[in-house]
Amino acid sequence: MNGDSERVAPCCAASRRIEAPDPAPLDDHGDVVGAAREDDRRRRKLLEAITDAHVHLWPDGIYRALWRWFDDNAWKIRFRATADETARALAASGVRRAVSLVYAHKPGIARTLNAFAREMARAHPWLVALGTVSPDDHDAIEVVREALGPMGLRGIKLHCHVQKTPIDDPRVVAILRECAAAGAPAVVHCGRAPASDAYGVDTHEICDHARCERVLQAIPSLTLVVPHLGLDEIGPYLSLVDRYEGLYLDTSMACAEYFEQRIDWSEIERRSDRIAYGTDFPIIPFEYDRELRVIARRITTDAAFERIVRGTSAKLWPE
Repeated sequence: MNGDSERVAPCCAASRRIEAPDPAPLDDHGDVVGAAREDDRRRRKLLEAITDAHVHLWPDGIYRALWRWFDDNAWKIRFRATADETARALAASGVRRAVSLVYAHKPGIARTLNAFAREMARAHPWLVALGTVSPDDHDAIEVVREALGPMGLRGIKLHCHVQKTPIDDPRVVAILRECAAAGAPAVVHCGRAPASDAYGVDTHEICDHARCERVLQAIPSLTLVVPHLGLDEIGPYLSLVDRYEGLYLDTSMACAEYFEQRIDWSEIERRSDRIAYGTDFPIIPFEYDRELRVIARRITTDAAFERIVRGTSAKLWPE
């Protein structure tokens, strides 16, 4: 990002302004069944060679801005390093593939971020790199076509909170039509949470599952991934999954037992072929493997666990 160190609104902050305590450790003593299930899967190496469908690799200046923003507005990010160091940490944690996401927090920077994402994937071939665009870019469609065409990026990431634009805005819909035409998934943070007043926009006003459904109706061929299980409307988004075959969700932070909203794990397991494990690493306030450990404890069948931590991502981004 050419050392760009301005303050940027990040991938995820707290609902309004989180009073983010240190995460409580997972309860090994009170959760005997879950801990035993996790240990059994670890012993059988099922927690190895996973795919993380939601990580963020940024230029150094953007990372520094994110650290400051989170220090002021949300939780304390534990892992602070360069993009290369972050990628190596993922590989050392048992990640075989990772979907690397950037998003344009202002017009005019998408091409720079897309070039950075491409170079990271060249340096670390196990990364699945997505591009981005700002809805306010005057040449947004050209940016998308370049990213998905000659640059070889595997999809487009948008963030309705940061970009202050609802998913059903005509400019966003035009971008998503390009993704559908190219057969490339779009990852769009269009759920209402996690959110913060510091974004300068009311996320409940611009984000809800009904807006998402209008887009799915308008573009039936779109493959859309909604992060965070659609927090704080997990139930409505799970219902949308049942009605629209192109809709997928990722777990990023929603399954870490960090937020107050709890999960109906039977509903997650029933839709495991449409839910991908993701973490939001390194923009998280807890250990990298916390969410993986929780999922290993809560999902009862190996088949569903396999789909969440590997299979769904493989369907979205085949090797």
